[in-house]
Amino acid sequence: MSGPTDYAQNKLVDAYRRGQTLGAPATRYFGLITCSKGERVNSTAYALNDTIVVKIGTVYSFYKCTTAGTSNASLPGAYLGAIGEAITDGTAVFTEQTAALDAATAFVEVSGGSYARVGVAASLANFAGTQSAGSTTASTGTNGTTSNNVAVTWPTPTAQWHPTGGAIVGFVEYDAATGGNAWDWTLLTAPKNVNNGDVAPSIGISAATSKFGN
Repeated sequence: MSGPTDYAQNKLVDAYRRGQTLGAPATRYFGLITCSKGERVNSTAYALNDTIVVKIGTVYSFYKCTTAGTSNASLPGAYLGAIGEAITDGTAVFTEQTAALDAATAFVEVSGGSYARVGVAASLANFAGTQSAGSTTASTGTNGTTSNNVAVTWPTPTAQWHPTGGAIVGFVEYDAATGGNAWDWTLLTAPKNVNNGDVAPSIGISAATSKFGN
């Protein structure tokens, strides 16, 4: 799952319809985000506001525990990944968080352990056109999808980069090396543990895919 944030959508509307400057960043800064409990586990106690990811088909969706309890002994079929759905899972309830991701209120970014966002200059060379992965000419495609033409590699970790029992679950593109505004978010194809001394985490060429529009 991925999408532009509310901030990015508002900037696009103001630029396209309202005569304002888009102010798109000259450099995209990639940051990593975590959830507190990693992938959902059967028969496990969850506290209020714990966050998890749930695999639905081939993709992961992000949920927050909105009623504390213990998850079912098997994954309930009610999980659909629908925006805002509330799923009763055993005695716990989990609510899907796309709206909070769009609002940039669900992001818990990695900090410490030599972590830093990775800057990639916005250019035809560094990001593919919508027509195909790896393309370096102006976009001519029909599905609004782009990806990275260069690898995105973070520093080598000197400490665990996620909460104990949690995981790194996605990346966000910001307009500043620290702070700033989030423009786009993407959940990983699988949650990732990053520990002290691990090889520097990296997103390979064409693996950071973003889709704009329907």
